[in-house]
Amino acid sequence: MKRLFFALVAMSLLASSCGVKTSSETTTIRGRFVGANVDSVFLEQVSDSFSRPERVGAAALSDNGGFSFSLAIDADASPRFYKLTFPNNRRPVTLVVAPGDDINLESAGDVFLNYEVEGSEESALIREFNREYFAACDRLALIAESLASQRKYTEADAYRAAQEAMKSQVRFVASNRDHLAAFYALRHSIAEQYIPQLDGYGINLVHYRTVLEGLMERYPDSPYIAILEREIAEAEAINDLVSRVELASHPEIELEDIYKQSHKLSDLDGKVVLLYFWLSESALCNNINAELKALYERYHADGFEVYHVSADGDIAQWVEAVRQQGHPWISVYGGANADVFTLFNVHQLPMAYIIDRDGNINHTSLALDELEREIKRRL
Repeated sequence: MKRLFFALVAMSLLASSCGVKTSSETTTIRGRFVGANVDSVFLEQVSDSFSRPERVGAAALSDNGGFSFSLAIDADASPRFYKLTFPNNRRPVTLVVAPGDDINLESAGDVFLNYEVEGSEESALIREFNREYFAACDRLALIAESLASQRKYTEADAYRAAQEAMKSQVRFVASNRDHLAAFYALRHSIAEQYIPQLDGYGINLVHYRTVLEGLMERYPDSPYIAILEREIAEAEAINDLVSRVELASHPEIELEDIYKQSHKLSDLDGKVVLLYFWLSESALCNNINAELKALYERYHADGFEVYHVSADGDIAQWVEAVRQQGHPWISVYGGANADVFTLFNVHQLPMAYIIDRDGNINHTSLALDELEREIKRRL
């Protein structure tokens, strides 16, 4: 009986010790960088809060440009982000590393623009995103520099380059919604830094929610899910607050129409005004313009006015759109003045406010029935 008792105790201790112990898998990140004008590479692990990375390794490149890192990662760990960084503040190479991965990188020349990666599907997707998105952003930076020195490019070129970058970002996120590479792609806003009025025109809350759903399906234990949930909740709270806040007055803006005639928003004081930010390239905006004509004709005589602000980068395209559509209201150009969009927190297009006769201003829907109710309520 004693033997049985001690055998059971031993089995219990063994079982408990096995439950505590976690196994790890050897993970390798290696590669060869040739002609990159770097002599060393650092490996950094991005924190689970996606904030400051922690350096976990450093390697001098061999004579043929080779390097290698070996990591012991818990076998049941969810994939994490790592970065390969270099001296002289070069762009880092971002990787997604899972337990047991054998990741190999090769590059000739500029590492960030030319690297190839094998052994990690997520890392290969990040490389795909980087190549298209940052190529467009680099072109945008070149155009911005040229504009500053008044060389061959125009603001329209900058606007198109920014749109190209943002469209590539949206396409990538939509195509890879259940990948950590999409989480990485969400977190870039280079184009908007150059063209502030495009903020919200590309990546928005819809894309964040889509990636969250995808990651919850594919990587339910990922720490990055909590980040998305927090950021979505914060953005929703801000949007809700903005939608409910009533301002006693509104900022003044003064912009020109297609005939170079200047119009102040304050000139419309005492009327019910729809302050509407739009883009002529947007089919949605143009459809709204067509529907808005009926409301304008119905309520204009009662004191309803529209102050129509274009975010177009190409002024000629805007002029042509206004002429073709025959806007009966005040249609002005704001594309060259980023402060206009900042003043009214324009984070997506189309976007509109309604201003009552006393100057109180609120966000408004552009859905025809709802907009008509808001206009009638204030007239």
